[in-house]
Amino acid sequence: METPLYLKNLFWYLIPFVIRQFLPIITLPILTSYLSLNDFGLFALAISYGVFGSGIVNLGLINVYERIFFELSPTLRKNLLFTILIFTFSIFLFALSITYFFSDTIAKFIFRQNQLKEILTLALAFQTFKTFNQYFFIYLKNYENAQKYTYLAIFESILMIGISLYFVVELSMGIYGFIFGQFLGVLIIFLMTFCLLFYPFSNFFELELLRNQLKVSLPLTPRIFFGVINTQFDRYMLGLITTIGGVGLYDIGQKIANTTFSYMTTIQNVYSPQVYKRLFSKNAQVRSSIGPYLTPYFYLSISVCLFVGIFSHEILYFLTPSEFYQAAPIISILCLLYGFYFFGKQPQLLYAKKTGLISLLTLVSITLNIILNIPLIHYFGMMGAAFATTLAGVISTAIYFYFGQKYTHIAYEKKVYFILLFFVASIIIVLILEELEVPYYLFLISKIIISFAFILIGLTNQIIDIKKIKEYIHLLNQRSHV
Repeated sequence: METPLYLKNLFWYLIPFVIRQFLPIITLPILTSYLSLNDFGLFALAISYGVFGSGIVNLGLINVYERIFFELSPTLRKNLLFTILIFTFSIFLFALSITYFFSDTIAKFIFRQNQLKEILTLALAFQTFKTFNQYFFIYLKNYENAQKYTYLAIFESILMIGISLYFVVELSMGIYGFIFGQFLGVLIIFLMTFCLLFYPFSNFFELELLRNQLKVSLPLTPRIFFGVINTQFDRYMLGLITTIGGVGLYDIGQKIANTTFSYMTTIQNVYSPQVYKRLFSKNAQVRSSIGPYLTPYFYLSISVCLFVGIFSHEILYFLTPSEFYQAAPIISILCLLYGFYFFGKQPQLLYAKKTGLISLLTLVSITLNIILNIPLIHYFGMMGAAFATTLAGVISTAIYFYFGQKYTHIAYEKKVYFILLFFVASIIIVLILEELEVPYYLFLISKIIISFAFILIGLTNQIIDIKKIKEYIHLLNQRSHV
């Protein structure tokens, strides 16, 4: 029996997810022994600047490349990738020089943290090359070449974590070594992949092809600009209003919660090529199949958000010292937000070429984020940041969902909304029980009941198919003996 392609791809995409997400998590006990809460806070602020800078450098081209990929011939796909990388690298050099010469001013007047001036330039370089590597991942993903994608992702993760650990633990370079090690990891991957993909360098810089993509991507640039502010504003405000240690604690909670978002992105790598192919199909029946096709992927995506959200205390207990335990409710609240992001990941507006509307909706999102974050952080600190970010994100996703359905309708099954409702109720119940400080054994029993109920929902709605799982495990066992 031949293994279905989507199962093969899911298997191969989950391997790098496990490596990329769990290597940083399992190394937390080591890092928290060498880096302080203040170090993690400085790292979070520096990375927020790097994310902002890399977002501007790419001018929305990374999103456009993924969409336009299926409309181009193989030769043009490669030429466009070559052209985009050369173009964005030139912008990066300009941004890097500005950051280098004005790092002291940026650190003092924007972040009000003089210590940041030493790592801002490095953070920008790290995030930009990390983004450049995403073009290679998109290229492999859209060709549904899951194995090469996996090898590249694993190698990148091992290099980033391995080099940064060496600098922190063996060379005692502190937070600078932590960022520098990760930068070297992504730089090596970029240079290696660039040479392997384009050798013998017969591809051309096609200005006209770039112009055509910029017409679509430039309206996305405000969205990138505001989107980065939107995702990093909570950390920035915490840095201004509370202590750097508070930012570090929030960052640890966000790091753990973010594994769920990364897992959802991994699942997206499996289904998104099929979603695009079905959107571009001229057959109405094929287009209408997108909703049922997405149901099992939604269940898979929401499952990790649920389990990480309800077992946040236990995760922190095994991974971090006691001073980090306060991050547990932050993890639960942010997992709630990431569960909703499944709907924001669908390319409905991008497919409809409503890039101007995407930027407008992002502006609405950041406005909500600012309005909610400033007062809630002022009165409730880290918890206020988590609640404000989640509330603003959920409202923004609902608005995006409305317009997405308006311009490119996806007929989601009713069971999707039922699963979402169960997920939200479960996270809220856990947060309420925590606030009431119920005995731990009752708290744990409640979590176990929620877990079994969620699995039961999957079984009764025929999302979890035991027969197919057994067949797939049997196939894997056969392969392991070959």
